[in-house]
Amino acid sequence: MQLRSRDALIICLEATGMSERQLARMAGLSHATVNHLITGRRTGCTLATAHAIEAALGVGPGTLFDSAPAPVEGTRPVDGQSRT
Repeated sequence: MQLRSRDALIICLEATGMSERQLARMAGLSHATVNHLITGRRTGCTLATAHAIEAALGVGPGTLFDSAPAPVEGTRPVDGQSRT
């Protein structure tokens, strides 16, 4: 699942008044997973992780994550050009 907008995730988190660690606990995830999505270190996650985060933040499925698979690090697009 691809994160639609890092800013939207941050806004939802701030609106709840939760910390990253509280969100991670409520979603049953590691703090690192949540932090990497918030900081942009990761842009995607599994379907289960996406649903857990959206449920913990009280938003509907598909609000923060798109069903497009996350890009695999270290791979290049089919056309051979590097990602920016």
